Amino acid sequence: MQSAAKSNKLDPRLINAVIWVESKFNARARGPGGTQGLMQLMPSTARELANSLGERSRPLDPGFNVRAGSLYLARMIRKFDGNTELGLAAYHGGPGHVLKWRKAGKRGVPEGSKKYVEKINAAKKMF
Repeated sequence: MQSAAKSNKLDPRLINAVIWVESKFNARARGPGGTQGLMQLMPSTARELANSLGERSRPLDPGFNVRAGSLYLARMIRKFDGNTELGLAAYHGGPGHVLKWRKAGKRGVPEGSKKYVEKINAAKKMF
């Protein structure tokens, strides 16, 4: 996890918080929408990230899931100019969700992701 944090320039506490909120550290977790593993990656997203990492997609492998999920989180934060809260909202609801919100002239975190971002920020304090 430390390696994933360092290579993606992320606070390790943020990664731990995402893992806690997404799966409570259950490496075999599966979400109702098809998400998998510690950081709850969609299989298609895991495959894309595996290509970027030069690895085989293994979303239920804890090491791969944290490397891939951290890369995705870092991409989302960069996509929104370093804004961690918008990056988290994009991680949660997809970047299109955040772009649509901003295009409509709205500020802050989209309604559908506010509670998620609040949970992440609260969990981050545990680590």
